[in-house]
Amino acid sequence: MEKNKTGRYLKYAIGEIILVVIGILIALGVNNWNQEQKEERLGKEYVKRIHRDLVQDTIHFRNTIVAHQKLREEIKALLVNLYDGVENIAEVQNMSNIYDRALDQVFSPNDNTYKGMVGSGALGLIKNPELKEEIVALYSEYDQMRALLAGIGNWMINIATAETIATDFLKFGSDVSDIFTTPEMLNENDFSFLNDKEDPRFKMIVKAIAATAFNQKASEGYYLVLIDRCKEVLQLIDQELK
Repeated sequence: MEKNKTGRYLKYAIGEIILVVIGILIALGVNNWNQEQKEERLGKEYVKRIHRDLVQDTIHFRNTIVAHQKLREEIKALLVNLYDGVENIAEVQNMSNIYDRALDQVFSPNDNTYKGMVGSGALGLIKNPELKEEIVALYSEYDQMRALLAGIGNWMINIATAETIATDFLKFGSDVSDIFTTPEMLNENDFSFLNDKEDPRFKMIVKAIAATAFNQKASEGYYLVLIDRCKEVLQLIDQELK
């Protein structure tokens, strides 16, 4: 100030401030760019995982349909044998095993990646709004499928429970027949009702078997719809990853 250089130093100070501000802005820009690149890579990784899950689901759904069709043929043969007349315990055991397998209908898709994204708030990492919307819609259909099959399953449980209470058919299943170790415990009297078509227990068994066939046919239709939807989303993902 004594040498009248205040203006020069003020300009220097302002220049330093500007340089600092520019440096901060550059650092923020680089940091934001790095963060965007990181989120983009992570978003693509999530999309790849969903792609993998949907491919596995498509294969699983097709295999389930094939298994249902084979089991349906076994059910048809079971009913033919049943109406022809049951001659021995081995026949009843085979019928019971087919019936037990027909009751076992579980919807178990590979949706852990999607659930994890929803739980962590990572859905926003999918930048393509159309793709994100289609993925969300597909997994919503998964939930609907799960609810539909659960409803049918509860209905079948009620039928199976009534059949179990009214008949001794359960005794012939492979999971329990081994505990009946003497003829007194398990004999022809336990399945004699199967040879009387007018016996209410015979009619109940037929209805229970028919219920499993209905369940299979209904779920097959649901699986076919989901296979088509999976293919649509997979095509969108392929386009996105290219």
